[in-house]
Amino acid sequence: MNIIEGTLQLESIETVARDTKKFRFSVLQQALNFTAGQFVSLQFNETSWRAYSIASSPEESELELVVRIISGGVGSTALDKAQIGDRFNFKGPFGHFVLSDTPQARLIFCGTGTGIAPLRSMILTEKKRNMLLFYGGRNREDIAYLDEVETWSENLEIKLGLSREDNPENLGAYAKNVRITKYLESLEITPQDEFYICGNGDMAKGVEALLKDRGVEKSKIFMERFN
Repeated sequence: MNIIEGTLQLESIETVARDTKKFRFSVLQQALNFTAGQFVSLQFNETSWRAYSIASSPEESELELVVRIISGGVGSTALDKAQIGDRFNFKGPFGHFVLSDTPQARLIFCGTGTGIAPLRSMILTEKKRNMLLFYGGRNREDIAYLDEVETWSENLEIKLGLSREDNPENLGAYAKNVRITKYLESLEITPQDEFYICGNGDMAKGVEALLKDRGVEKSKIFMERFN
């Protein structure tokens, strides 16, 4: 896939979780062809570029990014102050965190925080295989897309792990007061299962270690770690 340089124009901004905003951009001059799971790099000054996983599917006309707003962060501060119509230079797409083409695989997604971005793109893109999403946070305020996740696919089963949620039952049968690793400890794993992990580094390493302890082959584990 060709790497291009171009310009993004900000079209909308929405708060979607605690300290987390969704930004939608139009791509000017030329089309951005990417594979679900990839990322783009945005330029904020002469020397500062930041990478963001794409949350939209390749079929959508606009590019969607989900960004955690961090105090002092070069990219997140600039985006937090941005206005509709602002433009940003970008390069992309980059990355090899993409779905396999194994037809019989069950796709199991494990994410926290803004790690949901590439997983959302993958889920929206997949049309045939069965999928299972384990998505975690402290409570419901950490869960981006809580109002739409059930609509992403008829082939998707959802399990939310909310480690500090007082009343997870109010979110339905798919939410529990646990970390997502608790779900994985009791998951019935088959040799065909593939695991796609995205989020903070500690979570990713913890999930990877648990899966290896349970006998999952390294070739079945795909990861994108966020710092």
